[in-house]
Amino acid sequence: MKKNLIVLLFILTFKFVNAQSQFYRQYWAVFDNTISNLEPGERLRVNDADMSLHETFWGRAEIKSNGLQLINVPEILPLLEKTEFYAELWGGHPWVESKRFSINGKSLYYFQPDGTDRGNCGYSYPMVQIKTQYLVNGINAFQFACDRGKTFWGHYIIDNMAVRCFLKADHPDLKAAGLNTFSAIPVTSQKVLADQAIFYLDYPKELESQIVRVHYFAHYLGYDDNGNLLEDDWHGYTFKKEFKNHMGTSGKAPYSVTWNTGMLPNQSKPMSVKALVELKNGFFYQTNELNSLSFPKERSNVQLYRCTEMPHPFWSRDKDEKLAVIELPDDISKIETAQIWVRIWDGGEGNVRDPFTINGFPYSITTGKAPHEVVFRILEVKKENLNPGKNIIRLFSDTKEHGIEMLLPGPCLLVKYKNK
Repeated sequence: MKKNLIVLLFILTFKFVNAQSQFYRQYWAVFDNTISNLEPGERLRVNDADMSLHETFWGRAEIKSNGLQLINVPEILPLLEKTEFYAELWGGHPWVESKRFSINGKSLYYFQPDGTDRGNCGYSYPMVQIKTQYLVNGINAFQFACDRGKTFWGHYIIDNMAVRCFLKADHPDLKAAGLNTFSAIPVTSQKVLADQAIFYLDYPKELESQIVRVHYFAHYLGYDDNGNLLEDDWHGYTFKKEFKNHMGTSGKAPYSVTWNTGMLPNQSKPMSVKALVELKNGFFYQTNELNSLSFPKERSNVQLYRCTEMPHPFWSRDKDEKLAVIELPDDISKIETAQIWVRIWDGGEGNVRDPFTINGFPYSITTGKAPHEVVFRILEVKKENLNPGKNIIRLFSDTKEHGIEMLLPGPCLLVKYKNK
């Protein structure tokens, strides 16, 4: 009984601390090809341990990567509450296993699963709590690795990475900046949300000059836009270090945003909102959560439809056609609006005119430039292009280069129905 009580207290304390407002500073990695042994301008590539002697790929430029990244963390470590590692991470070749890193040779951390270990294509934004004592004030060595598993080449890419340092409440830098009394919270006029819900920031007006921008985020059940295999989650992510697919960002007082909730699925439990206040001199303030938000009972019915059949991996290159199925109800006569939500790793469609179709109807999900980066699309789908029952998704690329990866969770249809 005593042991169970201790565990329960730990869980409750963790939830309480996690919900509290806090300041942090973050330090983005600066890629240096003289350190990583890659070509100039390359992102950090990570290979499995045996690739240097691979009979086919040993001579490729990517194989030279040593998986080492240096990150400068100029913080007085005893003044920190906690630290975490954040990354924009292409999950790599399907079936790669045990993506991991160490810090200054003192530790070993494994990235949370993103589906690639089960033969899927993935892109995620892991946040890993790290022990502050493993860092040093100054240059820190992050060594990345992986195992080949069942794939042909154990390999993944980190597009960007950072160390976030959460400051203790009495940190002298907060007092010096006049922020030791700063607090803020997102507010809205009604907790029952309309399709266009307005949120703004409640903050001390005398400190308004310190605010640069305010970013808003919501916790709800919806499309897994950040690739962490969760739908009931905080939504939004970064692309090239900038926030995307969140509620919105405002750079002008009263720092209000209009959250378009019209195509969010029906919710079975309350939603939450929080704000991240970007301040001068590199400070960030994470607010407490605004909880108990809901949709009106008379709201239109919005449903999320996932693939019921999907190849593993969902990846087309060199004329390898891939098909998936999304099943809709037998009666779709009351569809008002439909959207396809899709995340891809855009390695190019080659000479194919229509690489992605729904029931034979083309929808543009690629950039046409093969940038070898994640692309997220939300596209309106014509009602007449949809079928009751099975809807066939086709992915096709003829390039012999990387091709198109359909990233988890795979394509999904968001459908709004007319009220009866």
